[in-house]
Amino acid sequence: MNREKLLKNMTDQVKEAQLKLGYAKETVRLYYPVDSLNTILGSNAKDDQEMLTLLRKAFEAKSSLGELHFYSHAGRVEISIPPEGSQWVHEQVETPAFLKDLIQLFQEHHACTLEEICQVFENHGHEYVCEKMPEGSDFDYAIHFKDPSIDEYYYCIHMEMGHTIYHRFTESDYQAML
Repeated sequence: MNREKLLKNMTDQVKEAQLKLGYAKETVRLYYPVDSLNTILGSNAKDDQEMLTLLRKAFEAKSSLGELHFYSHAGRVEISIPPEGSQWVHEQVETPAFLKDLIQLFQEHHACTLEEICQVFENHGHEYVCEKMPEGSDFDYAIHFKDPSIDEYYYCIHMEMGHTIYHRFTESDYQAML
């Protein structure tokens, strides 16, 4: 089971939330579909209850995010990160320059253009892929770096009624969405 990969994913999500909303020393709750956790962990739990058993065993020892708690919530798995985990991310995890710039663009320009978004990618690693999403998708475009060491996530963009939003997915969750 790839415990470290899940810890990195959780840390990335907490850092993104802190960049968007600001830091507060509080409990953070993340929700994962079982399929996503299976992919991240390299496991094959059949349902949320089996996943809870795997997670509780894998995280018996305290992690850098503190003592994690796991619950089943509407068929998904809730991972509860204590306030000291949120504080650890704030104090110990460097802010990714790319993510900071992307979030700043979305905060300053609620109707940012595809060209502006692509410029942020260009500024941080010249080789990226921008694809039009299939008809009927919830998103208009998907953008990701060819080199995942710059940023490993897929950013799905939706433009509607004067607002532009993004959602960030792992590659496997992005592929499953297609």
